[in-house]
Amino acid sequence: MANDMEDLAIYEQFDYIPGMRERTWGLYVTAVGRRVEPPHQGPRLRERLMMPSEGGKGRVLRDYALVYLTDGHGSFRGHDSNWRRVGAGDVLVCFPGIWHDYHASPSCGWTSRWILLNGELANQWCMQDILCVDTPVLHVGVHNEIVEGFDRLLEIGRACPPYANQIQAGLTMEIWALIQKFHQNRNQRARQAPRIVDDALSFMRKNSAQEIDFEAFSKKMGVGYRHFRRLFQEATGLAPHQYLLNLRLNHAKRLLGTLPVSEVAAEVGFTDPLYFSRIFKRKVGVAPTRWH
Repeated sequence: MANDMEDLAIYEQFDYIPGMRERTWGLYVTAVGRRVEPPHQGPRLRERLMMPSEGGKGRVLRDYALVYLTDGHGSFRGHDSNWRRVGAGDVLVCFPGIWHDYHASPSCGWTSRWILLNGELANQWCMQDILCVDTPVLHVGVHNEIVEGFDRLLEIGRACPPYANQIQAGLTMEIWALIQKFHQNRNQRARQAPRIVDDALSFMRKNSAQEIDFEAFSKKMGVGYRHFRRLFQEATGLAPHQYLLNLRLNHAKRLLGTLPVSEVAAEVGFTDPLYFSRIFKRKVGVAPTRWH
């Protein structure tokens, strides 16, 4: 066990040498730890704050590793040697016998928690691609359930009760299941995004003259309003309400000249013709009476 608090970093790790009892359990833990690495500058500080896996040349482990980042960002590279940006909410998955390297950004630092694990069960996960060497970074987000699981591992390391390693192995299974759950949820939301936006656009075109409750619409689609609004704006460049307003004004442009302004306003969803005229002039640049 190492417990070292420096001027600028907090580092805590508990190491284990598994015996036959631990190995026959099917899954065993060889280390758990946590590091809080604050922003820092300069090679001297950089050298002091490096974890063993962050020495700039990378390393090869004998065990599997799950490294969970809960704030900050930095860089990671695996066997393909391509650096990729990683940060809060990412899980780095390292494999025995496979080279890897990672480090925090000096400008912001990061907080990392990790488990080193091994055993027949872990090998089965790898053989069945539950642990996949081609997916060394999982984007799961920052979740209290996962953080609490890692922190519980550290509490057991400090107390070292009987069967500590077996208890930690059970917690590791729970943590890995939560990681898989949140990773799958995130992927499903990403796949749903185009469909949600397409459905919203279709609904808006059919109901452009009506008041639309976008919070109720997003809830019906199974996502929160803020998430829906972000997806919609990323796809269209406009917030939902602004896009709806543009639909109404474009429809009004087609009607102006064939109907009185008051009727056009009502047709496109404005109960007050004067308010419609003000909005039209502000957005289009001319009064509706002067359009065409």
